[in-house]
Amino acid sequence: MSQSQDPVQSLSQFPSQFPKGSKIVVAGAGSIGCFVGGLLAAQGHKVCLWGRARIIDAIQDKGLHLSDGDGLDIKLAAEQLEISTDASCLAEADIILLAAKSLVTEEIAKDISQHAPKQAVVLSLQNGIRNPAILREQLDQAVLATMIPFNVVHSEGNRFHRATFSAELMMEWQPALAEFLSGDYINFKPLEQFNEIAWGKLLLNINNAVNALGGLPLKQQLMNRQWRCLMADVVSESLAVLSAAGIKHISVAPVNMRVFCWILRLPTFMFSRIANSMLKVDPQARASMYEDLEQKRLTEIEEFQGVIIELSKQHHCSSALNQRIYQLIKDAELKAIGSPALSVDDIRNRTC
Repeated sequence: MSQSQDPVQSLSQFPSQFPKGSKIVVAGAGSIGCFVGGLLAAQGHKVCLWGRARIIDAIQDKGLHLSDGDGLDIKLAAEQLEISTDASCLAEADIILLAAKSLVTEEIAKDISQHAPKQAVVLSLQNGIRNPAILREQLDQAVLATMIPFNVVHSEGNRFHRATFSAELMMEWQPALAEFLSGDYINFKPLEQFNEIAWGKLLLNINNAVNALGGLPLKQQLMNRQWRCLMADVVSESLAVLSAAGIKHISVAPVNMRVFCWILRLPTFMFSRIANSMLKVDPQARASMYEDLEQKRLTEIEEFQGVIIELSKQHHCSSALNQRIYQLIKDAELKAIGSPALSVDDIRNRTC
């Protein structure tokens, strides 16, 4: 695996401006897609949510309720959006926000290739490192990687609640598009060092599997030193693998990742004083991978532990803890009974 993603197309391949009325299609309208697409609609954009019947029917019946821990509380009626279960809705798209799971990237790329205009711009809002390169291999459309720094919980009343961090999305350098999409409710920040930041985000996402295996809310997990030490060990091992591979990263945490691991290992009374920003999460928030296990869906473990394991094999270094976590997630997927609710000792010592 190369350090770099495929280079972003030159700015000359993107429109210099996006006129008012440009149509945005959210491809894969799950929790993230409905939240981001709903906020864009609330800002006055023309938005179509394309997703599975289960989600689209709920929007038709109840609309969207968007909220967060900072006072956001927006309700959109179905009439304020276009909604569709058919890929033909891509035909009039100017901007496509791909918010589907990595497992279906190639499948949706075929739909985009078949239905979307060649001049449309595709933004991958997906987890992991590899999706933009896959899309660029299959599409004539320009592709930009975009990083979501928060998670969204879907609950009763078709409510989509941002449970962690800010509503600012980071994207590869394309200032005109970032300006067009940004507004009062959501901001897109273009970055010239996006690739390094994407690897930094992966180092945080590596803990999604830990949360999914334990099943505890993130805040409860962070307030337990045993869990924090496990998280720190997983990140430290992953850092060593990236170093062996010569991959540079920029931390998306308030401190560099080595200091981040040191903070995680502190006694709880010290940690709680130093790590205020880490603890500003909804009390019931859990990782999206936990939700996947609970819904008996396949997870995106290949985009997290899978990437680290692949790199470790290429560069002959250890990824033993990541491999154990990977196998435990695969075992949980196979059993399809939800989160296994393992203890820290289970994760460290259980034979897969």
